Amino acid sequence: MKKQGNGFLLFIMILFMITFFVSCGDSIHNKAVSELQEGSYPNASLLISGDSLEASIGDSKTVVIDTRASGYTDSHIPGAISLLWGDFTDESLNLKKLADLEGQLSVAGLNRNMRFIIYDDTTASWGAAGRIFWMLEYLGCKDVHILNGGWDKWVEDERVTETTINTFTEDTFVAEVQEDRLADKDHILNMLKDEDFVIIDSREDEEYNGWILCGETRGGHIRDAVSVNYKWFFNLDKTVLSYEDLKEIFASMEITTDKEVVSYSTAGIRSGYVYFALRLMGYEQCSNYDGSIYEWSADASAPMDALSNYHKLVYPGWVNELIADGNPGTAGTPPTYPGNGYVIVEAMSERGSDNTDDYDAGHIPGAIHLNIYALESAYPNYPYACPSDGNLLPDVELQAFIENMGIAYDTTVVIYGDSAVKNARAAWALMYAGVEDVRILNGGYYSWVANGGIEERTKNTSIPVSFGMTVPGHPEYLITTTDVQTLRADPTGVLADIRRWEEFIGAPGSNGYPHFEFNAEGRIPGAVWAYNSSEYSDSDGTFRSYTEVEQMWWDLGIKPNRKIAFY
Repeated sequence: MKKQGNGFLLFIMILFMITFFVSCGDSIHNKAVSELQEGSYPNASLLISGDSLEASIGDSKTVVIDTRASGYTDSHIPGAISLLWGDFTDESLNLKKLADLEGQLSVAGLNRNMRFIIYDDTTASWGAAGRIFWMLEYLGCKDVHILNGGWDKWVEDERVTETTINTFTEDTFVAEVQEDRLADKDHILNMLKDEDFVIIDSREDEEYNGWILCGETRGGHIRDAVSVNYKWFFNLDKTVLSYEDLKEIFASMEITTDKEVVSYSTAGIRSGYVYFALRLMGYEQCSNYDGSIYEWSADASAPMDALSNYHKLVYPGWVNELIADGNPGTAGTPPTYPGNGYVIVEAMSERGSDNTDDYDAGHIPGAIHLNIYALESAYPNYPYACPSDGNLLPDVELQAFIENMGIAYDTTVVIYGDSAVKNARAAWALMYAGVEDVRILNGGYYSWVANGGIEERTKNTSIPVSFGMTVPGHPEYLITTTDVQTLRADPTGVLADIRRWEEFIGAPGSNGYPHFEFNAEGRIPGAVWAYNSSEYSDSDGTFRSYTEVEQMWWDLGIKPNRKIAFY
């Protein structure tokens, strides 16, 4: 129902607009497996297929490098040697001094003129193969490649492996440093406002938004950085996305080949893989910032931005810590949790019943089930006779409903489901009621399972409590038709329509709700089209980068100093 979209956008509005973002000084995910056409990439030779590597085994001119953090001694590609990125870093995790690098590579039996094929276990290695690829190119090696699909695909294809520990006779590695392949803090500071400069944050959404996960001094991201998670570059089978898909990612962020592009992560590891992807796609002016957020955040003068309400979007590790690693009877103490008790809510949208098949099939430990249609006044009589039947429950009934869920005004509520729209619809209703600490699991249940979260099948029931205040605690989060008329007359007001474009323009037959007894087409006069609600999520169900949404809204005149309503 469109009501879900309203809640979704209103939740985002609350998330972004109450305090917008604070200075401290992510849209394509999980692509389906596609056939790799190596010739389509501008620098296709940088990517080596399993067949090509298998044919090269035993070639005296080819060195196969295993960069996995663990597993080499158990099994590896025949002839491979083990090189770990961490062995080439100093105490700050930056590259060691040149003489030290040359010495270590010489002892490993390498020289600059060899042909290198590098592999890791892709996302489990945090881009280690890309980091070694970048290091060798920085040191002047001209024949460096990465195995497509890495160890994951090699094993899946049942190719030959061995357990022999391989070593080479000591050689002489003499570097020919390519200075432009390594970015430093001063260069980035000088280039931040340059229109021909782009800086990529290759970390997870939560890190970009503001969560501190790896001991960095400050949370957030380098000012003006765009969020491009390095995991986006992999198909489901861990091969690299097609040329067309990679091009779409970069084009959507306006990262064009004529610009200088710097990638960074926490310590320059994941960003090393982004560097490889840029090289594969023909970017000539690209580099890796190995100091990355560890160095940047430690300098109080280096500008950073973060989402003020970043804690409203939690990640699987946070929830796992909250439920004390699968024991929901004892709450943990994740960052920002106030400690007043919690309820985890699975928000689904069964129509006209309490069918809980998905819930019974598996849910987060301790979670209770919520049919979001039960929050509406005419439930369970779906399909409703008219749009008003889908309005939120009357305040008294809403309070009783929330109390029966075991939620008080100061309870921490974590909402998840199979849709960001459904999650946010439930979150908005609770926030309107006055629940002070409502959070959404970014990416929902898919994210929980994909990150190894425990699945429970026990049906949990809630213990009713007193809400502790009168509903609504935030009446301003809901706008009536009368309020809309006032807003339309206000020069500071913005009425944002988030329906499909066809509905917005009133295309014939665009009314998408034939079960309602109305046939109106078009829009409320003066409304702006603020994109369909689907545009606010990436394809894996996570929220789109807040800086992208900010720019979208800014271009539409949706700014913090204006009065805004979505419908």
